Amino acid sequence: KKLILTMTRVLVLLASASAQTRLFVTLGANLIRPADAAYKSIYGNQVLYPELAVAFRVVGGLCLTGSFGQFAKDGTTPDLGLETRAKQSYFTMGIGYLHRISSFFCVEAGAGMAALKFSEDALDTHVEGKKGGLMAEGGVFFIPEEGQGFFLGLKLGFLSAKVNDLASDVVGSQPVHLGGFKISASVGIQLFGNR
Repeated sequence: KKLILTMTRVLVLLASASAQTRLFVTLGANLIRPADAAYKSIYGNQVLYPELAVAFRVVGGLCLTGSFGQFAKDGTTPDLGLETRAKQSYFTMGIGYLHRISSFFCVEAGAGMAALKFSEDALDTHVEGKKGGLMAEGGVFFIPEEGQGFFLGLKLGFLSAKVNDLASDVVGSQPVHLGGFKISASVGIQLFGNR
């Protein structure tokens, strides 16, 4: 938590210190393919959920980025058919590079760290875990040079973290792979600075 707060303060300070800074805020519809095989056997191979992302352009195409997403899904245990519910959420912080390739399109690539959290309610038991991990993403944005600040985006990304000792006091060590591959279609707005 302290690391995330510190990085948030750095983002705000860098953003306010640069006259060329732009703030990009996007709301996306994400489709993730969870990395954990046990999760997929109970909840399915994909989950649709919203994601909020921000980027501060510091200088040139260099950006400091952050995002938040959360998804939950109901399922049934394979053997007994009992109801279960699992939830994952994440915060990411990273560095990206935004490059204009035409008067209408920009491409972006970035990487950083992620704080992921997992919880599950099943068999009258609640288990949870959290872990730091990695994120990587890349995408293309429709941002007309003469636009009004609104833009559209399509991104591919990856989140990864592994919890080795989830619920060890209940059923023994249960490693869980958090995150997975995701694709996002988003709409956003560009604030502050010259377009």
